[in-house]
Amino acid sequence: MDIDKINEMWKVDSVIDDILLDTASQKIPQLHQKYLQLLTNFRLLHKKGRQELERARFLKWMYYSGKADPKVYEEKPFPYKVMKSDVQNWVNVDEDIHKIEMKLEIYDTTLRTLEEILKQIHQMSYNIKNMIQWRSFTGGV
Repeated sequence: MDIDKINEMWKVDSVIDDILLDTASQKIPQLHQKYLQLLTNFRLLHKKGRQELERARFLKWMYYSGKADPKVYEEKPFPYKVMKSDVQNWVNVDEDIHKIEMKLEIYDTTLRTLEEILKQIHQMSYNIKNMIQWRSFTGGV
């Protein structure tokens, strides 16, 4: 599931039926469970991605410093001799590292989006209460 799908789901789920406020109120726990489960799944994916990044950084450090097993990189040997102080620069600009970092950025953005959705779900009961109070006020009750 990607952030666009989550946004589309929230576009539908965020609508409060102003006629059937009781039904809207009853669906709040279901919405909370739905988006909390997504948040949990993406937190675990983010953690797994962090571990993947750490491992990839180490393997790339081994590769660029010349300490990696040459048999592993027979297809793509590194043709340069790099000074120890420059190895980290090579790791930082490596395409594989950038792909993992971009994946982590997507997870971060998705996590922030889900956290904001959960905040809005928590606010729904207050919004429904305010709608009921407004109706009572305008209805003269």
